[in-house]
Amino acid sequence: MAELDSFISLVPYQDLLRKIQADRTRAFSPLGRPGYHLEAMLRAILASYFLPSKSTADMVRRLQEDPILAITCGFDPRSIPHRSTFSRFNKRLVKYQALLDECINKQASLLKEELPGYGDHIAIDSTPVRSHSNPDKKRVSDNQAGWVVKGSSGKKRDWYFGYKLHLIVDTKYELPIGKELTLAKMSDNTEMLPLMVKTKDELPWSRPKVVIADKGYDASYNYQGIVEGFHAIPIIPIARKSKKPIPDIKGTAEQPYCPMDLPLVYRSFDKKKGRQYRCPARAIGFKCDISDQCGLRAIWIKDSFDYRRFGYMINRNDDEWGEYYDERTSIERVFSRLKQTRRLERHCFRRYDMVNLHATLSVLVMQAIALAKAKAGQTCDLRECVRQVG
Repeated sequence: MAELDSFISLVPYQDLLRKIQADRTRAFSPLGRPGYHLEAMLRAILASYFLPSKSTADMVRRLQEDPILAITCGFDPRSIPHRSTFSRFNKRLVKYQALLDECINKQASLLKEELPGYGDHIAIDSTPVRSHSNPDKKRVSDNQAGWVVKGSSGKKRDWYFGYKLHLIVDTKYELPIGKELTLAKMSDNTEMLPLMVKTKDELPWSRPKVVIADKGYDASYNYQGIVEGFHAIPIIPIARKSKKPIPDIKGTAEQPYCPMDLPLVYRSFDKKKGRQYRCPARAIGFKCDISDQCGLRAIWIKDSFDYRRFGYMINRNDDEWGEYYDERTSIERVFSRLKQTRRLERHCFRRYDMVNLHATLSVLVMQAIALAKAKAGQTCDLRECVRQVG
C-alpha cells in the first residue's frame, strides 16, 4: 500500500477538496447524518483506478475485505461507505469537472519538470469509450451516446456505443498531456486543432516540435494549423481514395514536378481547390516509362501553404518521416493500458458528464503513477507504472 499512498499524495486535489467542503458546509443541516470524510472518499475512488476495480461494488468489497487498504484511504475498517454513497459522491464530482481538468494540467506540468523532452513529440488520436447502456432497447438509457466505428474499409470494422476520448500523448514516455471527450458524431479531423489550442492555452510550455497522427486527420487545415499555429512538423499520411499509389509531387505550389522531375502543366484555377495541373506526358503527348505505375493524370494543388502536398521541413519519402510516423504506435499503447489497467472500459456510467468524469480519473491516475515513478528516479520504469498491480 506504500505505492498507493505515494501516488495519491502527488495528486493535486487540494483545491478540489476545499471547493467541495465549502459547498458541503453551506448545505449543512444539523438534522442530517454526518457524512464521510471527503478526502477518504476521493482517495478511495482514485485507488479504484489504481488497483484497478471492476466497478464501484468491487471497490467497496475490497475496502471491506482489506483493512490496510481502508486505512490507507482514510476509512475506519469497521465503517465502510455503501456503494450508493460512492455513487452519490461521483455525481457530486461531476460538478467540479473543471477542477479535475486542472489537476491533469498541473500533473502534466510537473511531468514536464521531471522528464526531459516531455511534449516535444506528440501523437493525437481517439478511442471509443463505451456507455453502460443497451442500444438495442426501445428506450435507451443514454440518449447522448452514439455509435463509434473503428477500422478502415479494408479491415474489420468494430462498432461501439458510447463516446470518443481524444488524447494528446508524448511519444517518448507514452504519457497523456491533454484530453477531450466528445460525442460519437464528432469527426476526428475536426477535433485535432481545437484540442491542441486548448492544451496550449492551459499549458503555456506546450510547444510540440513534431505532431503525429493517422490518415483520419488528413485535412489541409490541420497541416496549415500545425505549421502556422505551432511551428511544428506535421506527420500525417495522405488518405488514399483509391488503390492507386499517391504520386510523389515535388517542387513548390508555383512550380510542381512529377516523379520523373518534369514540370507539371498548368490547366486551371479554383478559389477553393487551388491550381490544377496535368501530367506532362498526357498533356503534351509523349510516352512516359512510369505512366502506368505513377497514376498521375490531373491534380489540384493549393497555394504556397499547401503543406499537405509538399510537407514541412521533411519530405514524405525521407526515412526520417517514416521514423517519426512509427512513433504513432505509442498512443495505441496508451489507449490499451488505460483500458486494461486503468479501468477505462470497466464502469457502469451513462451520459456524457459521468463518462467524462470516468475518463478524466483514468487519465489522472495514469499521470500520477508516472509522476511518482519519475520523482523516485525510476524514469526507465515509467511504462511499467501503467501495468496492473496484482
